This record gives sequence, C-alpha cells and structure tokens, in this order.
Amino acid sequence: MTTRPPNLIDPDQPTPARLHSAFLGGKDHYDPDKVLADALASSTIRPAVAESRRFTRRAVEYLSDHHEVSQFVELGCGIPHFPNIHDIAERANSSAKTLYVDSDTVVAAHGRALLHEPPTRFFTDTDITDADTIVGDVAAVMDMTAPLAVCVSGTAEWISDAPAVLAALTARFPVGTWLVFTHVTDEFYPQHVQAAAETLRRAGIPYHPRGRDEITAMLAEYQLLAPGLIAPHRWVPALSRDDDNRNGNEDGEGDDRDRVRRLSPAAPRHRGAWDLSAYAAIGQLHLRGPR
Repeated sequence: MTTRPPNLIDPDQPTPARLHSAFLGGKDHYDPDKVLADALASSTIRPAVAESRRFTRRAVEYLSDHHEVSQFVELGCGIPHFPNIHDIAERANSSAKTLYVDSDTVVAAHGRALLHEPPTRFFTDTDITDADTIVGDVAAVMDMTAPLAVCVSGTAEWISDAPAVLAALTARFPVGTWLVFTHVTDEFYPQHVQAAAETLRRAGIPYHPRGRDEITAMLAEYQLLAPGLIAPHRWVPALSRDDDNRNGNEDGEGDDRDRVRRLSPAAPRHRGAWDLSAYAAIGQLHLRGPR
C-alpha cells in the first residue's frame, strides 16, 4: 500500500496497509493504526474504502464469470483480508492465478506466509511505481497472451504521482488488459475528505483524493464497461437477457440490486440513494492508435 517499503516494523507508526486492515475490520494492525482508524470513524473515507473493496470483489467475480478472466494482479494489495481476490477467482476457476504486489516488504512477507498454497498464488514486494519491474513480475507468472485483469483499488490515493505511475504501467500492459479501479474523491464531501486527508498526513501517511476529471484522464486508455465511472456501491454490470436467464430470472428483467445480489455475496451495503466519496470502474485497454 506504500511506495517506499519500510525495512522494519515500527508499531508506533501507522501504515496504509495496517490502517486499511483496521478500516475493513481486520486484526492485522497495532494500537496506533486503530487509534487513527477510530479518529476517522465518522469520515466519509471509511465507507468509501469498504465499498471500494466490495466493488473489487464483485468486479473479479464478474470478469471471471462473463469475460473468462482467470489471471488477476492486485497492485497495493495490503494485508490479506478474506475474501481475497484469489478466493473469488478460484471459485470460478480452480486453476486461476493471482499475483499480489505490495511495496511494503513486511506486508509482502506476511502475505507470502498466509497465501503460500496452492502454487497459483504469488506475492512480491516490488515498488509499484517501478513499472518495468512490475510488468516483469507479472510476465514471470502470467500468460501475457491470455485474459488478464489488474486491480488498482484503494492504492492510487497513497501515491502522489499516481497518474504518471498508472500511465507508465498502462504503456507496458498488453492490449486487452482489464483494469479494476477505484479512487477516493473529495468532490462530494470536500471539507470532510480534505480534513481526513490532513489527519492522515499529520500521522505521516500522505493521502491524495482526486476529482472526476483527473480520474477520467487516468483511465483515458481504457474502454469502460457500462455504467462507466461511478460510485462503487452503484456499479452494476449491464447484463444481457441471456445473463439474466442464467442467473435465474426467466423474464430477463429485475432490479439492479437483485442483479448484484445474484452476482456476488459482496453486495453493496451503502444505500444507493446516498453519495459516497469514491469512484469505481472496470475498463479494458483498447488498441492504441499511432502516436
């Protein structure tokens, strides 16, 4: 979750990965992380993080079921928290491959200890701003000619130059690569989100919420699936009649919420009528024209 890997555990210094664990109700954090998470308990960042994670799980399930994707990479994965990406991918295909990448060497060591079986799961501690090494790590364990999805969820906010980092990675991904992306924004509750970001910065954790225009520019090379760039709790795939029939609706009709429930146990918990301080999208890298 960080871009400069710490070499030692400092229990007195909160980290993005341990804070993320606290946000999600995990147990892999220390008292300073919990104190910081509690300080942000009423912030709109916390539900945004939780719904972004649920969206990512739904996205992995959707790509597995509807686009035959069986290779997933999660950049800035943080500490494992069930259900993980591989749990969902392997439900659809027992031989699905998952590569987890986190710049925090302690997190990577923890992940390797927990996710060492079966051999379809891999964990590296590569700096996620190092595009060449990242793509090399992916190519070492994945078939770059087969469908591949890269998840960047709850990661870009921690990186000051995230647009440039994503652009460098995108330039190296093969055409057809899927991107599962979420990003916290300060557009809907600017004072709340900016105050939370300042709280994080004072705790030594830089945080960079971004607006829709900047996020849209970051995704410009990707063809977004409907409904496009939208709040994560409102992302519902545009299913065909055949998809509806396959999911148990013979009339090919149904409420969007019912569709989500049929697709995934990780259904949104945030009320659809409420705003949420995040955006989410699934996109596919399209053929690049001449430059």
